[in-house]
Amino acid sequence: MESGKMRKLRQLWTNYSSYVLLTVVLPLSLLSLSSCVFLNAGRPNANDVQISLFVSEYNSGPSVEDAIVEVIKNGSVIDKKKTNSGLARFEVPRYSGPYLIRISKDGYATTTIKVLNIHSPLVLNTTLRRPKFLVGEQNTNEIDISFDIYTSDRKLSKLLPDENGVYSIFGLPKLYISAQSTVSRLPIAFMYAKLGNPPGAEYLSSPRLFAESDVLEGYLELTPFSGKTYLFIDAYDVNDNRYEIVVPLNIIKSTDLKIVPYIVEAQQPSVYAYHLNTTVKYYSTEIGESYDSKEKLTNLYVKLVWKKWSDSTQRSRTNEPDGYVIYKSYDGQKYERLSVVGSKQNAYYDTYNNLPDVRVWYSISAKYGDLEGPKTFLGSVVPLPMVYITDVSPTDGATNVSLTPTFSWKMAGVDKYVGKVKYLYDIWLYDLTVNSGQFHYPLIEDTYFVSESSHVSIALSSYSWYKLPDGKLQSGKPYEWAPELIAAMWEDRENNSVSLSVNCDYNFKVAPMVIAPEKYYLFVTGSE
Repeated sequence: MESGKMRKLRQLWTNYSSYVLLTVVLPLSLLSLSSCVFLNAGRPNANDVQISLFVSEYNSGPSVEDAIVEVIKNGSVIDKKKTNSGLARFEVPRYSGPYLIRISKDGYATTTIKVLNIHSPLVLNTTLRRPKFLVGEQNTNEIDISFDIYTSDRKLSKLLPDENGVYSIFGLPKLYISAQSTVSRLPIAFMYAKLGNPPGAEYLSSPRLFAESDVLEGYLELTPFSGKTYLFIDAYDVNDNRYEIVVPLNIIKSTDLKIVPYIVEAQQPSVYAYHLNTTVKYYSTEIGESYDSKEKLTNLYVKLVWKKWSDSTQRSRTNEPDGYVIYKSYDGQKYERLSVVGSKQNAYYDTYNNLPDVRVWYSISAKYGDLEGPKTFLGSVVPLPMVYITDVSPTDGATNVSLTPTFSWKMAGVDKYVGKVKYLYDIWLYDLTVNSGQFHYPLIEDTYFVSESSHVSIALSSYSWYKLPDGKLQSGKPYEWAPELIAAMWEDRENNSVSLSVNCDYNFKVAPMVIAPEKYYLFVTGSE
């Protein structure tokens, strides 16, 4: 039997222990708990996946600043940002789709992207184009895309997604896509489909499926791809509104572990940057009334070239790859996967987030199923800013010009690269009298002039000119002249690259397309 004294002592100890628990242990526990909450605050969820968008006016065109990008889930906007240097990024939980991404800005057509689900990081090189003819509320158009994926064009076996909306593909060399667009108002002009990257237009982003209608069908090659990737299906209406659907795929294939990988051989050079002064958009040359013709638009992209396995020196001792993986870096240290291309390709056009005066680096590896060979450094390049001319003589509207004039101008815009760039140019002179349409140009050994000086001076009397009688102009007659080639070129052998800035190239001499001069200068000769 416990004595009353002992019961009293035990009760006192119990009360003391409770006091210690409340005043010491419990606060420490709460402090520890609050510390845990504080330390984890702001940390990204390991299950989150990034969606990165680069928004440009057209494929390889200038970035669109301050465009509104909304991420919509179940009809509600869950995140909203403005583009900065054309870029916007979002974090979403893996397998939490579908999402609708809406991109808009006053004076532009709309771009809507439907992402069925997210299973891996998603990079969207997208466009927000100028409308061709309708603006504002008149430009509203509800677009949707329905699609089916088959194992062949016979359409006997249709693939179905799993519970996460992911299409798992086992051992197939290619897929057959059947897609159709529906609209509320404006008809569809084009449809595209591509694996791995959003489809662009024409040669800058081939291979891809294309149809000039609201129905798109055809094969897409699977050989270069393995693991998690995306299928992109695009539709553009006649006013350049864009609707894109993003389909998650998981391509499963076996890999031979006994392969001898091809170490990709670079070309000399392997990296070409093109900055072109043109409003030609690689998909249309039409410009609507809403387009501000005074605004300067350019195309800027980087072309990569390499030796494909079949043309390499390693063909007899290595295995042919399924394709090639292209990597890009913005600091020369950290490389990000840019694209996957097929084994028959030896070129790639990079239209993603390239800016004048900003160096980018590239590498490439051969791909065998889920395995890759060693990376090969292709090179790095700084895209040049746009070159242009000033201090032109004779000026437009000049009178009493000499019969043997000196044509002169200054090449500007790339002054910070003096000592690195060479200037490329020519000159054409037109005789407009009696509607003869006769033209003259200096007869030189090369197809154009090359100079390290930004100051250009071409005396009529210093050259023989094509079909120019007596080597001089006629008195009291109007003529027009212009450089029909204005370009700057940096051959950067140290970094295995060439950077070209082309203001005009009317005769297809250095640019991949014809670029007309912005202006011809009209003058009238005097008597001497």
